Amino acid sequence: MFVSSRIQKLSISHPPRVVCLAGAGTAPELMAEAMLALTAVARLHGLAVEDVHVPFGASAVARAGQPFPASTRSAVLAADAVLVAEPEEPALDEVKAELDLRARVTRVRFGRERDVVFVAPLDDSAQEWALEAAFALAEARALRVATVGDTSWHELGKAAAVAHEHVRLEHLSPTAASPLVAFDPARFDVVAVAGKWGEAIGELAAAAALDRVAAHGLLAEHGPSLFMPSPDDGSALAGHGVVDPSSMLLAAAMALEHGLGLSGPAATLAGAVSAALADGPGTPDLLRGALGATTREFTSRVLAGFQLSLRNAEFWPGAA
Repeated sequence: MFVSSRIQKLSISHPPRVVCLAGAGTAPELMAEAMLALTAVARLHGLAVEDVHVPFGASAVARAGQPFPASTRSAVLAADAVLVAEPEEPALDEVKAELDLRARVTRVRFGRERDVVFVAPLDDSAQEWALEAAFALAEARALRVATVGDTSWHELGKAAAVAHEHVRLEHLSPTAASPLVAFDPARFDVVAVAGKWGEAIGELAAAAALDRVAAHGLLAEHGPSLFMPSPDDGSALAGHGVVDPSSMLLAAAMALEHGLGLSGPAATLAGAVSAALADGPGTPDLLRGALGATTREFTSRVLAGFQLSLRNAEFWPGAA
C-alpha cells in the first residue's frame, strides 16, 4: 500500500535522506532556501533530516563532463526522497528513467489554510496504484476524493473506494471539473485525475495568483519519489536574491510528507509558506516590480511563522 511503503522508509538506520539536485540559473538560490527551511523545521520538531548535495545539470558537466554522473545516480538511488530545484533541466529525464515512478501529484495551497492535492497516473499500468495513493492521502486529510475522467476511470475509483469506506467519493467529467478547479478549488480535497487529463487539470489549479502556490511530485512505488517547484522562467533574476522561493519551499514540504512520511514538519512548513504569501509583501517578481522582500527575507518570514503554523495545543490558533 502507498501509506505503508512511506512509513517503512522511516525504519531505516540512518536519518531520512533527501538528495538535492540544484542545477543552474536560480536553482542554487532556491535550493539554499529549501535547505534553510528543512533544517529549521526538522529542528523544531526534534528530527534529523540528512541532505545530500550532488553534481547535477550544468554544474555536473563542468565537474564531471556529464549532467548526470554515476556518483549522482548512486546517491539518487540511495535516497529516501529527491528534491529538484530546476524542473526544466534536461538531465532530469535521466533521473526519472532510473526511478520507479507511478503517479504525478500536484499540491496547491491558497489563502492561509486551503489545500488541494491532485493525483494522476503516469501511464495506464499505474492507474490502480495512483487511485490507491489518492485514497490513502484522503484518509489523512478531509476524507474526500473526486475522480475526474471517463466512465472506466470512475469504475476504477469505485473499486478502490471499497477499501476506504469512510472516504466520500464523487465523480466528475473533465468538462465539469475544469471550471471548478480553476475558480473554486476549495470545494475539493483530493482529486484523482485520469492520466490523459492529469497535467491539464493540475495546471488549471496551479495558475498563478498572489496567495496561491503550487508544487509537484512524482511518486514511486519502490525507491525514492521526486519533488520539484512549478516551472518558472526566472533565469533573468538569477544572482540578484529576489527570486520567489514559495513553490520551492512547498516542494520541500511535499518531500517531507509524501517522500519521508513526516506529516507534522510538512504541515508546519506548508502552513508557514501560505501565511507568508497571504500576509505579504512578496518577492519583487511576485509583485511585478513593486517594492517587496528579497528571497531570504521571504524565507525568514516563513521560518518566523513556524510557531503559529505548528499544530499543537499551545501555538496553533485553530486549537482553541
